[in-house]
Amino acid sequence: MLYAIAKELGTALRAQGVPLPVVFGPEPSESLTAARERIVLEQPIGEKRDSFTAARSVHHNPTMPFTRLQAATIRIFARANFAGAQWHDHKERAEEVLDHVLAELDQVVRARTNALSLGAGGFVPLRDSEGSLVWSSAVYEFELTIDRGVFRRTWAGKGKDEVTIGEDVTLDSVVKVSRAPGPTDEPPPGAEIASGG
Repeated sequence: MLYAIAKELGTALRAQGVPLPVVFGPEPSESLTAARERIVLEQPIGEKRDSFTAARSVHHNPTMPFTRLQAATIRIFARANFAGAQWHDHKERAEEVLDHVLAELDQVVRARTNALSLGAGGFVPLRDSEGSLVWSSAVYEFELTIDRGVFRRTWAGKGKDEVTIGEDVTLDSVVKVSRAPGPTDEPPPGAEIASGG
């Protein structure tokens, strides 16, 4: 699901003219550089950040016993593209991109009828291969979760077999109703058939 959301987010941002591509991560370690601007939607590996809750609504077929809150991180690598740019210039560009990411991510997740929860965010340091801090760009990072239903179905995706009452199943039940007082186990004369028959 997160990969599909990353693709849809990239399409939505391009439609708004945002020049940074969206990449699904984690990225290979050799590509962790600030040299190229990008937005990385990353599924954490080596961290237990997903959580599970009981389903809040009833789903009959297939049944949905749980909701999985799938954790992710979005990281924005931004560089102001003019000579003599300082860190605050990179920071302002990252914040401009962030506003677009939040707005379009909200639309993408709503269109999928999922729920989005945002966690903590902020600027994070980037170090070069020798461990020195790099200030020639700004990196903004925030946490999020998106809900995902857990359904009981076959490996092929099927729910339980269903039948149509009146075609696959015949019910021989008759309900008679009347406003006249009398015993509840036997309808009085003149009671009308409400269902069945």
